[in-house]
Amino acid sequence: MAVPDVIVIGGGVTGLSAAHQVALRGARVTCLEADLFGGLVANVGVLEGFPAAAADSGAGLADALVVAATDAGVDFVAEPALAIDPAGGVVTTGSGTHRGGRLIIATGARLRPLDVPGAAELAGKGVSQCAFCDGGLYKNQEVVVVGGGDAALQEALHLARFCAKVTVVHRGRRLRARRSYVERAANHQRLAFRWQTAIEEIEGDGGVEGVRVRNMADRATEVIPCRAVFPFIGLEPNADILPAGVARDSRGFVETGPTLETSLTGVFAAGAVRVGFPGQLANALGDGTAAAIAALAS
Repeated sequence: MAVPDVIVIGGGVTGLSAAHQVALRGARVTCLEADLFGGLVANVGVLEGFPAAAADSGAGLADALVVAATDAGVDFVAEPALAIDPAGGVVTTGSGTHRGGRLIIATGARLRPLDVPGAAELAGKGVSQCAFCDGGLYKNQEVVVVGGGDAALQEALHLARFCAKVTVVHRGRRLRARRSYVERAANHQRLAFRWQTAIEEIEGDGGVEGVRVRNMADRATEVIPCRAVFPFIGLEPNADILPAGVARDSRGFVETGPTLETSLTGVFAAGAVRVGFPGQLANALGDGTAAAIAALAS
């Protein structure tokens, strides 16, 4: 079997874009993905502000990217990368090794879990990080969304379509989400906001029954009754596959140069795993293309 010119680790939007662009340029490319091709976007029910005629949902976009990459000749391997040897361009999986000239790390980021008592114990029992997956279970019930960015507001607006009440708990004084989300949320009768408020505990016996919160201004505490909690409090990088010596910032995101090359020669990082990634879908596609071009030019 021919050795690929490039191995892409990660099958989210960035990884699929990178693999597709490598293949379009006539090079051999293998794309490794352990879980769901398409990544986190596959959980997004409605794509807003993204100019894609081929898809109006995250799952639709993921499917379209996989089809395009397959048609271009990308070799897909549905296995996790367990280790890499940057010097030899070798990636080890459960079934063996894959050798390539250059590596593109497009492993993305994962939703940061809520680190309070009850969160881990009630995961899957009312604590969820996918409103589009699990929100329908709480029709006509009260739920809590934690966070103040795009993801939190998008999920809150989705939940408000069928939940009796959605309380958004946010540590800040104002939302960080895009203006269209903020404007829609401000006038929604089923949405309520708790500003400068932090979750201290998720309560419940076998299922979520409420959240204990503390106001950060006056230190007062109360329990907000609810049947589900949806935390969207940021991301942490999926960078464990990289050797300890690769340059990272204080949060673990991978440092890259102007061409997206890491501190390891021949290893590139693109998308949400790297420092400075803007976070939009268009940026994910652009990062994949930039990494593909840079890898083939190196």
